Amino acid sequence: MRGSVTVHGKITYTFFAGFVIVNIFMLILGLFGSKLFAKVSGVSDSYLIPLIFSLSVIGSYAINNQMSDVWVMFVFGIIGYFVQKFELNSASIVLALILGPIGESGLRRSLILNHNSYSILFQSTVSKVLLLLTLFSLFSPIIMSKLKKRNKE
Repeated sequence: MRGSVTVHGKITYTFFAGFVIVNIFMLILGLFGSKLFAKVSGVSDSYLIPLIFSLSVIGSYAINNQMSDVWVMFVFGIIGYFVQKFELNSASIVLALILGPIGESGLRRSLILNHNSYSILFQSTVSKVLLLLTLFSLFSPIIMSKLKKRNKE
């Protein structure tokens, strides 16, 4: 089996050498710039927040030159604020946003192959075990909190 190293060895090794060189330069930059980078953390929020906000707006507009991208940034910024305010797990939300479309396309594909019948989801042993694990992970926090309340009484 022929891979990228055997077919395009020069390009592959060029990338590897480039990564090594970039890491060396980043090490030098980190060693000599660490005092400057530490001073950035001491900048007051009255300067830092408008700067980050401006750069975020400029960056989101610069991607496609459309104001709709800026509005999407604002909406997700507001969502992020409420995620932090209500102490939700942001990693699970990001994971759901990434894996959701992949799961939906897989579900759509399996439904098309099975003539829009949901029975394909419950036929194999693996799918039954995964369904039980999903139900357990959904309802176990509720059950555990009720058990803790009973034990306290």
